[in-house]
Amino acid sequence: MYTESVRYYDKIYAFKDYKAEAERLVAIIRENLHTGGKRLLDVACGTGIHLEHLKELFEVEGLDVSEEMLESACQRNPGVMFHQGDMVDFSLSRTFDVVTCLFSSIGYMKTVENLGRAISCMVRHLVPGGVLVLEPWFTIKDWCSNTVYASFIDEPDLKIARSTQTWLWDAYLILTCTT
Repeated sequence: MYTESVRYYDKIYAFKDYKAEAERLVAIIRENLHTGGKRLLDVACGTGIHLEHLKELFEVEGLDVSEEMLESACQRNPGVMFHQGDMVDFSLSRTFDVVTCLFSSIGYMKTVENLGRAISCMVRHLVPGGVLVLEPWFTIKDWCSNTVYASFIDEPDLKIARSTQTWLWDAYLILTCTT
């Protein structure tokens, strides 16, 4: 999916405060974790920016379907173990105290069946008392129907215009994005 855009991915999402998100995530984990362990798997880790902040407190690993994303994550996080796999059916030889699936990645599950398979797969990789953190695409309070958003990158050698339009259709959330 990201073969062509991986080199622009971090620039497109430069508005994200990954450090603050990681700090909030750590607070959620500390409040809910009952294992005493520190092993964390980030499913759909992308270019590994969340792991860059989380590796200070956890023994982290990442998993992503995109080989190109994993190459970027490895460069950013030398010494961290990364796995290529699909969140619906990956199988690692170990379990973790924390499994995360951040930045709306769970939204790529296009069917209820695959959503269930992905969540089940992540849960199978948790130790008893572990924590699974899924970040949704949108929360109810953040959703604005019939809205257009745009972001722009205007650098000397790079010009990107990205627009997103949202609406509800027959009780389904529809999000379209053009880059």
